[in-house]
Amino acid sequence: MTPNRSTGFAAALSACAALTALSSTAEARPRVVNLDQFDGRWFEIARSPNDVQKDCRRARIDFNPQTRADRYSVVVTCTRRDDDRVEVLRANARVTDPGTNTRFRFTLTGLLGVGGLAGQNYWVQDHAPDYSWAILALPNKSDWWVWHRSQSPSEAERARVLTRARALGLDTAGVVHTGR
Repeated sequence: MTPNRSTGFAAALSACAALTALSSTAEARPRVVNLDQFDGRWFEIARSPNDVQKDCRRARIDFNPQTRADRYSVVVTCTRRDDDRVEVLRANARVTDPGTNTRFRFTLTGLLGVGGLAGQNYWVQDHAPDYSWAILALPNKSDWWVWHRSQSPSEAERARVLTRARALGLDTAGVVHTGR
């Protein structure tokens, strides 16, 4: 190759690499979570099938700040399908990415929570600008949940949020609708 062609080829290759890096960065950038707007009461309206919640027909999530920064208490109240029995699960959550606040580590309270033995990472995949809904998933997206501020949003609203979940790469084929 002549010096002129090799210089042009190198410049073109560098430009392509820069554009690829720029587009990857834009795609990987999560939506920032404003924790003051995220905390409070949520209702699970849809989720992926999972063994832990298979009998839960309605779940209410109370996500409230603790005295330490970036720490939350989480209380999940589940109403069982078969007998309307109510079960309560308590956990602590901490923000694991203080820049965007999209990643949390939930750890059960009590004996199981000692040393973080019963803990799980959850990532906020997306949320409404007004925080009326949020989509959370495990890091590998094998399990996911749709939380909503309303216990019974319209079918159109459910469909819109599930469409967004699909667009995020979540498998919604076996969706479990809850809170109806």
